Amino acid sequence: MLKKINRKTFLEKYPDFIQASPYRNKYISPETFDGYILYVETKSTIGLCNKVPTELTKLLKILRYEQVTFLGDTTTPWLFRNHDYKPVKMGLNYLVNNKISKSFNGAIQVDIKDLPEFMKHLFWLVRCNGIVIYAHFSDPGFNIMGSICQYGNIHFSTLNEETDLAFNAALEKTGLHISTDNNCGGGRIYKRYSTNIPV
Repeated sequence: MLKKINRKTFLEKYPDFIQASPYRNKYISPETFDGYILYVETKSTIGLCNKVPTELTKLLKILRYEQVTFLGDTTTPWLFRNHDYKPVKMGLNYLVNNKISKSFNGAIQVDIKDLPEFMKHLFWLVRCNGIVIYAHFSDPGFNIMGSICQYGNIHFSTLNEETDLAFNAALEKTGLHISTDNNCGGGRIYKRYSTNIPV
């Protein structure tokens, strides 16, 4: 079950959460301690879709986060766009079935036990432009910020030194790897395995 949180209410509590207003040329983001691009090794897009949520959930469990909350960087609703591609339609239907309305642009709190399923749907929504927002996530204590990109990489930032130390220790117990050249390009990571990954 997903919990909806009104956008204004959420941002009153977390005013430094990533926000963007391109028309006003206004961008807000928290001060970070360090940033990472995380990836998993896999031979297919399906493998990527399954492994990224599993390993991210494992990481967050080790860090003892019971929930994470996702918010789009702009005021555009989650269900702004229609899509015909089956995995994307399934993702949109997943949100609808969890009572996300056409006009809802607020935060979605996800319990850690529900995160793998949520992330599998978010993977396709992001990869195939099923949503027009960049959906970022954080923990209740606002110690991390993260998002998944179209290549299936996790862009992850720690917001303080204590969390950074815990994150680096926890990472060794997962299948997530840090991109050593800070390059997000999907081709560099995945072409070793497959050259026909849909964008």
